[in-house]
Amino acid sequence: MSQTKLILAGLLALLVVGVVASASATEPPKKCGTKVTSVPAYCVEGVQLENSKGEPTSAKVEGTDGVSILKATVATVTSEVECKSGKTSGSIKGGASGTVGKSKVIDTFEGCKLLKPANCKLTASDENKIETAELKGELGLTGTRIEDKLAPPESAFAAISIEGKESSCGIAEVGKPKTFEISGSQLCEIDVANTEAETEATTHKIICKVSGGSLTLGSNTAEMTSESTIKLISGKKWSIKEST
Repeated sequence: MSQTKLILAGLLALLVVGVVASASATEPPKKCGTKVTSVPAYCVEGVQLENSKGEPTSAKVEGTDGVSILKATVATVTSEVECKSGKTSGSIKGGASGTVGKSKVIDTFEGCKLLKPANCKLTASDENKIETAELKGELGLTGTRIEDKLAPPESAFAAISIEGKESSCGIAEVGKPKTFEISGSQLCEIDVANTEAETEATTHKIICKVSGGSLTLGSNTAEMTSESTIKLISGKKWSIKEST
């Protein structure tokens, strides 16, 4: 074979490889499953959160909180913190077929006040905001409810600092705040019903109830209730579907 023919054959081979690689790189993403039966996963605009090779990809999220309540026994004293609002930031992530959706979020509660006991108060910085650790979320199905389990990988879930408003506070002295760590995890429902979570929409709710908590403050049980409205920063519609 002449040198010219060899060169042409080589160029043709390179062209074929390039076409195949291009086709592979532009392979359309997999469509989402339908009704969740066992393995819930995140879905954006009808497709799974994974690339053409089935590797996980993520999407950034943000959200707003309504009123949040934390109740716990602190130093043998029944205590209650109320935060008027808040915001959520983080990301949701898909995975290989047959695996649940995961997330990473930080929740910042704002406008907080210690309602009980009346003779104690939060520090000024905590009244401004109380921030959770970066919480890792994992979707699951408990009975017939789609839920998201939120837990810190290593550090405390969150912490609150309390000081005396009067000498009779019983938790801390006036001007000498004490910090208390909240540990454990919180199981939150996705929307009020599975059909709502499975429907593509720009926003969905993360509803955390007392019944879903395994939080503790020291050796005492801590209870949290909150509700966040979450959306993708991209503005795209999303939902929870069965992983396929």
